[in-house]
Amino acid sequence: MMASPNLYQRLTAEWALLRHNRRNKSGVVSADAQAFFVIENVFAEDELQHLQTHLLAEAKAVVRSKVEWRRGGATGGHELLHSQLWPSLKFLVGDDFQARVQRATGIRTLQLVPKKDTNRLSLLDYRCEADAAAGDGIDWHVDGSIYLGQRWAGILTLFEETAEDTAKLELKPHGKLATLAKAKVLNSLVLFRGDHVEHRVRPMLPGEHRIVLSLLFSDWPVMTFNPSLLRYQARINRIFYGNSDL
Repeated sequence: MMASPNLYQRLTAEWALLRHNRRNKSGVVSADAQAFFVIENVFAEDELQHLQTHLLAEAKAVVRSKVEWRRGGATGGHELLHSQLWPSLKFLVGDDFQARVQRATGIRTLQLVPKKDTNRLSLLDYRCEADAAAGDGIDWHVDGSIYLGQRWAGILTLFEETAEDTAKLELKPHGKLATLAKAKVLNSLVLFRGDHVEHRVRPMLPGEHRIVLSLLFSDWPVMTFNPSLLRYQARINRIFYGNSDL
């Protein structure tokens, strides 16, 4: 674990983060941050089935949002921590799984962001009712970041009942479309630098349903003290989870 930064390191990292967030909104990202990894068979089969059964029974309980760039449901990490799902999910925040992520990426310091961040581990639900005019999804985008270290997004697919053979999650490393087989992403964690790799979730078609866990990692998980970046993240949290808690 990295030591706390001194004042010079902190100010240098804060300036770099602010500059990065400004530049990536204009499509300026690092060519060295385009790698992605797939960690397969995260849950034991019986545990995955248990999660699927519970999630499908409780799917209506998620917070729904609809904005120009995103439609879907979500449950924040603070709520998951106190839900009936937590006994099945808590190993994802443990040392053994963290070590597996570190081995897969080769980044020895990669870890989940602090648990006070509701995005540390959250649930995302995308669907399209059979009679709906438009289904859930999220347009092509790169994420913002509020962490001084590298920001790694992880998407763990628990359920994807769709008519297509490819996963709804799509990435564009180096600007080139990368599709993933739906069978490959089920029960797998897809890890990528979400603030550098453009990504989207294709719109759901009538009758389709997709449920994933979203995990957030960093190799230096120190949250910025920049108020403008924190306010922006609070707005995103309100859209996804119905509250602005960080």
